Amino acid sequence: MLSTTAGSTTESFTPRLDSAVPGFIGAYLFDDTGKASPLHDIDLPEAFAEGKGWIWLHLNLADRRCPRWLAQVAGIDPAVAVDFSEPSPRQVILSKDGALIGFLADFRREFDTDPSEPASLSFILGRRFVITGRNRAVQSAEQMRRLIARGATYATPIEFLIALVSQFADKLDQTMHELLDEMEIIEDHILDERHRGERRRLMLLRRQAAMLHRHMRAMRRALLLADRTIPDFPEGFHGLTGRLHNLDQDFEMLEARARFFHDEIDAKLTAETNRQLYALSALTAAFLPPALVAGLFGMNFSWLPWQNTPVGFWIALALCIISSLAVLIAVRIIGRN
Repeated sequence: MLSTTAGSTTESFTPRLDSAVPGFIGAYLFDDTGKASPLHDIDLPEAFAEGKGWIWLHLNLADRRCPRWLAQVAGIDPAVAVDFSEPSPRQVILSKDGALIGFLADFRREFDTDPSEPASLSFILGRRFVITGRNRAVQSAEQMRRLIARGATYATPIEFLIALVSQFADKLDQTMHELLDEMEIIEDHILDERHRGERRRLMLLRRQAAMLHRHMRAMRRALLLADRTIPDFPEGFHGLTGRLHNLDQDFEMLEARARFFHDEIDAKLTAETNRQLYALSALTAAFLPPALVAGLFGMNFSWLPWQNTPVGFWIALALCIISSLAVLIAVRIIGRN
């Protein structure tokens, strides 16, 4: 008889080094009503053999023994088990040996924070099980564990998998609104002419938005391709595909606004640089005539005018001042024109 009381639904998903199941992180047995009970690792072979309800098993794919255990105990085709355990360079959903195998984007999970850095989640969907795996801790699995601990029910593996994959869209939506809030702050600073440090801040925002948008589009493309090519692909994914389409438009709008503000900051910095260069050029031009006058009267010739008069210095100084004023007036008139 299965010992479904072992463990607790409130414990965090953390790998166990002493587990009887390679890479075991956590598992649940769902009854016909969709209510989940935690499964101990030693009970998994019996749970797969009995055929009661359905199972969610979450594995750490860094353990290279996972494919063999899945083939021997869970009854999964060895080729499917190997493909599931190997990282995929792109997001894709395939149908093999009567099961769905997929590699989709997720967000990394840290113990002290939930960063928006993407990670990868692999899954196998069968008639009586959902097996998920990762190499680095992901947020969606932990969020599903918390939902189960609060009493969430999932009657079928398909319903659970849709809810699991939707966690990425939920986090994506939350992160996008955080980026929009950051954008509003940057816009206020630009309008207040306090844009000195906003260029780098905006560059980091654009890079994060582009990275998230790239992963989101790849997931949407994988879902659309699976819907076209896989017979009897779960219709429940259609709602998620439509939501990703809306997020795609929101990200395009966000990136367009970010480019606009980037260009505006560049234009303001260019205008400020031009003003500074204009002031420097005017100052340089104003000092050129006095330098010429001083150079002429500094020549050591006996026939220079006012050389032996007491007012010679003041005349030369007046010429310097008048020539500088004349240049400044000319620069001002040219600038107005």
